[in-house]
Amino acid sequence: MKTKHFLVSLLYLGLLWIAPAYSAPEPPQLVAISNPPIFKPKSPEEIKTLEDAMAAIITITSKELGLPVVQPLYLHLYKDADAFGAYAGRGGRRLPSDVVQFATAVAEESRFHINMEKTRGRPWSTLIKTLAHEYSHNIEYVLTVQRGSQWVREGFADWVAARVLDSLGWEGYEIAVQRATLEVLRHKGELPSLSDLEESRKWAIWANHPKGAITTYRLALLAVDQLIKRSSLTRMLDYFKSQDFSRSFGLSWSEFDSEFKKSLAQGRATTRKDSIGQKPEWKIGYKWQYAWKALGRSGTLDKEIIREDIFEGVSSYILRVGRNENFYAKDSFGFLAVASKGKPVSKRNPPDQYFSWPLEVGKEWRNTYTRENLAEKSSQASDYSVLIADIEQIKVPAGSFEAFKLEIYGFQNGLMVMERWYSPQAKWFVKERIYLPNGVREEELTSFKVD
Repeated sequence: MKTKHFLVSLLYLGLLWIAPAYSAPEPPQLVAISNPPIFKPKSPEEIKTLEDAMAAIITITSKELGLPVVQPLYLHLYKDADAFGAYAGRGGRRLPSDVVQFATAVAEESRFHINMEKTRGRPWSTLIKTLAHEYSHNIEYVLTVQRGSQWVREGFADWVAARVLDSLGWEGYEIAVQRATLEVLRHKGELPSLSDLEESRKWAIWANHPKGAITTYRLALLAVDQLIKRSSLTRMLDYFKSQDFSRSFGLSWSEFDSEFKKSLAQGRATTRKDSIGQKPEWKIGYKWQYAWKALGRSGTLDKEIIREDIFEGVSSYILRVGRNENFYAKDSFGFLAVASKGKPVSKRNPPDQYFSWPLEVGKEWRNTYTRENLAEKSSQASDYSVLIADIEQIKVPAGSFEAFKLEIYGFQNGLMVMERWYSPQAKWFVKERIYLPNGVREEELTSFKVD
């Protein structure tokens, strides 16, 4: 039986409670998009409007991925959450309260509902991932009006979004897959089977777990990535048209489920466990230079130990980073504070513990601190798990180094926020990859002086 295809992603929790009606919500502004111009921005700053963002997404999905164009595409722009909840639901009903609270956009057939209140103040580099994910659901409707497996639909939507960011140069696709793989494998004992994610109701239950993003979206992305790599994108599109898994992918559902479980069960292999990393001693005059890239931009960054000092009673090294001065505790290298023009502008309480000495593969610690913005008199709590995952031979412009691989995860949600490679030879990080809400920032060592 064919049913109307209504897709809600991101933080859709599937609750049945309907919020009470608000007084006189404002109807949406309707924008129709047909034959958008070919547009591929080099940086987020080139995107000025919602139409620009959608033109970039449609350019990449149609011209590079070969996906069908949804046109006309009707954008329903809602002034606030009240209007979004009142008008974006099916059949004249309000959206579920949790969707109104968390979702920026929902897709339905050839319509795209956007809560403009959620977009204010958010950079296009963040929003374009959400918009690409939702637009892929519109593409799915072009191919079929049948509701297929929830994990395939959501995994494909994340696959498309990751491909868009990769094409723009803001986050490499293989980096996105590697990140998802590490997150999933770290929690492989808590994962549902794909059969548990077939229906939207069960998907919603798993998505509501503390590690819900990993047990649903990350897991689905990996499954779809494996399907496309073992067959093709053409086969994936055929599946949406036919809803016949065996015919589309050349193996039965049970065979793929077994194959996917086996790939996860293999886990990750560490290459080295025998080395111990002791805390080095820094000296005034030590220098490191890095090349960085992020969101279509790049540059260099110099770091140098310029003096020793006391910060709130703690003996510290002062590392000049660009125009700022960073304070690190001498006894642990814990990150204490940042100063600008000789005046502290932020501090960590307790220190941000980059390390737990000595370094050993498999060692893990919890890093909890509050970052205080002294100028704005505000604070933000951080809670991470740090794992020394391996010792890797890594090549950067400064040379080849044996480095301890540090992985930093959100303690509550389990999502990876950073990867760092610490080299005893360089006495600091030779590479760093930061997963920001709007993309990835990478730094690689280009030269250093620690003699």
